[in-house]
Amino acid sequence: MARWYGLMAAAVVPLVGGCVDRRFVVTTNVPGAQVAWEGKPLGPSPVDSRWEYAGNYTVSALAPGYEPLTQTVRLAPKWYMYPPFDLITETLYPGRIEDVRRIDLTLQPLQPLSDAELLANAERIRAEGKALPPSRFPDKKDAAPRPAGAPAAPLPSTTPGPTNPVVPSIGPGLPYGGGILPPDRLDR
Repeated sequence: MARWYGLMAAAVVPLVGGCVDRRFVVTTNVPGAQVAWEGKPLGPSPVDSRWEYAGNYTVSALAPGYEPLTQTVRLAPKWYMYPPFDLITETLYPGRIEDVRRIDLTLQPLQPLSDAELLANAERIRAEGKALPPSRFPDKKDAAPRPAGAPAAPLPSTTPGPTNPVVPSIGPGLPYGGGILPPDRLDR
């Protein structure tokens, strides 16, 4: 008989098992500000999502006309998250526990840059641009201009040979077989 009760208890426990619903809600002083949680976009505020583990998380908000805001928030554990209570609340407790954390973010209006800051930023960007390696592609201004009425440069040869192997590909103006398939023939 004790064995029978044990089997019944084992069958019933999963049916009445507990549940902890962990959610957070992020609100901002600017409705519709874009919110990101741990670098992943959540959407416009107010927004909510689920979380599993207590700890520190990074939340960001961005809105036009406001300074971007990144803040670290701590979701502290509650009594039912510590052992052995977590086992009881997650599996054996017959009810449901709702844990909703509210996070309020206050965005500050964007401060215009002074002329000195703007010029300093421009000089910094100019210096970074000069430090870049040269381009692999020549500028159009460096190419010799084509005289008026002169024909355009000839197309490369498409005849298969040692210097021009056959490349099997399809696309407008791309080699196909032994020649170039014109774009107007692609539809046929």
